[in-house]
Amino acid sequence: MKNQLKKLASNKIIKTGASLKLTVVCLVILATLVVWGTVYQAEHGLYQAQQKFFHSWFFLIFGFIPFPGTVLIMFVLFLNLVCAIIFRIPFRFFNMGNIITHMGIIVLLVGGFFTFYFSEESSLMLRERETSQMSESRHLWELAVWEKKSGERDIYAVDTKGVDAGDSILIEDLNLELQIKEYYKNCSAFRDITDTSIVENKMINASGIQVLKALPNAAEVTDNTAGVVFSVFNINPATDPHKTLLLYGEDVLPTPVTINSQTLFFSLRKKKIVLPLSITLKDFKVTFYPNSTIPKSYESRVSIKAEGGIKRDVVISMNKPLRFKDLTFFQSSYFISPDGSEYTILAVVKNFGRLLPYFSSILIFLGLVIHFLVKLFKSKKRSR
Repeated sequence: MKNQLKKLASNKIIKTGASLKLTVVCLVILATLVVWGTVYQAEHGLYQAQQKFFHSWFFLIFGFIPFPGTVLIMFVLFLNLVCAIIFRIPFRFFNMGNIITHMGIIVLLVGGFFTFYFSEESSLMLRERETSQMSESRHLWELAVWEKKSGERDIYAVDTKGVDAGDSILIEDLNLELQIKEYYKNCSAFRDITDTSIVENKMINASGIQVLKALPNAAEVTDNTAGVVFSVFNINPATDPHKTLLLYGEDVLPTPVTINSQTLFFSLRKKKIVLPLSITLKDFKVTFYPNSTIPKSYESRVSIKAEGGIKRDVVISMNKPLRFKDLTFFQSSYFISPDGSEYTILAVVKNFGRLLPYFSSILIFLGLVIHFLVKLFKSKKRSR
């Protein structure tokens, strides 16, 4: 086994992958990306900077020169550390501190991978004495359909991520087929009609909106408002003629449509996320700096209920989040309506790898302590 490792270690590719020079190059490029992305954010917004510099494998400078993104550099750094532990650092007792420190950094990179690919961010807005079990995405949209009933209603929601003109969506439980004619990630809506062709093909909308016009993507992704135009078909039996609907993200009214003597409601809304607990806002408090309207601190006293008989009161403040399983609730903001009603806004983050940075920090600390103790022991041994 040792001989095989030695042969591999002598390979030029392995040598390069495990070299300290590659580590230094990766760190220099990372520092460049951080500074560059920070400057870029001031003009183009946080979301655009994240997508270009920190959430990409590479991007183009001047439209044709490729430059590595943070994802690619972190992946190369991960391979560099793994190769260093296997091929460059001898597995001996005196190197244990160094090996443990490298392992801690690898765990930190793995935690970043889980956060990047699997974390979900949403928000929850509650009025005092209001209860909810659903949060709302900050930038993802969904097409919701439901039938009018006296009691509870079943809502069928279709994620519009990746939806484009020409796509078909089947909702078999309702015997519906939706054929997408137009989909806009960001658009504006108009009720005034001057085009006679639009008048002849009048679209159904509860608020009277008849025209959607595409807009460039906003600097902040949360400022985009989606819009969609689609035809509805009854697939079984296909007796009713198709109807064309127009839905706009900022339209507060759902659009009703009667299909085969069945009244259905359609709405384009921010994606809803079902939480494993219900949360009730019992009281919200905000403290201002003297003689100003600048908030000094604010907090929410909430009551949570979950399966298994879990029930307790919790205070969520600016520096004290609520953690429940893989969810973390942060005190994000607040809103006071003209009638004096107080609302809290909680940021909800679902992160499967949230504990990995803690394990990483412990490993790095332990590795550094062992490394310096070994160095101290060696220096004392030499002096004797």
